[in-house]
Amino acid sequence: MRQAHAWLSEIARRLERPAVAEGEPPVTGANVRQQVEACLDDLAAAVAAGSIAAWLHPAVEHLSTVLRRLGDGLYHCYDVTDLPRTNNDLEQFYRHVKTNQRRITGHKRSDSFVVRVGGFAVYAVAACSDSEAAVLRQVASVPAEAWQHERAALRTIHQRQTTMRRFRLHRDAFLADLEARWMDLALPP
Repeated sequence: MRQAHAWLSEIARRLERPAVAEGEPPVTGANVRQQVEACLDDLAAAVAAGSIAAWLHPAVEHLSTVLRRLGDGLYHCYDVTDLPRTNNDLEQFYRHVKTNQRRITGHKRSDSFVVRVGGFAVYAVAACSDSEAAVLRQVASVPAEAWQHERAALRTIHQRQTTMRRFRLHRDAFLADLEARWMDLALPP
């Protein structure tokens, strides 16, 4: 077990994002990948030499297969500034958003607001903790065409949700209106 723990700790150490001193080039995904694959090669050589217990061979092979198969996706975070190594930060953000919405609405399920408003709700919730100046600076950096495109997408979402709500709450009136519009289309001018 100590042997397996030592190998896993070494791989984890090589996967950690090191602090880069000023003047030094940043660590790239290719560098980290090279280090991890060198460690996996050493591990495979140790298995071949018989210095690792036989009961650990399947686990070592599985670990090596998984880390090599993940490839670029595993090391991409080193090439993009401020991209977290794991999705834990993203999961924590979603949990924070859902918790806030449960507090605000009192509903057990908090994802209905995202369905109703779309992904824009998450941005709004994220921005509420920022200062007004920071939000204004961020909004000012968005081109007008992109804003108009997203606004149209939001209107489409609202229209769809309104239609679904009308159908759910006023089914007979909705169906009568729909049949009347179909009849107008079916009749010749």
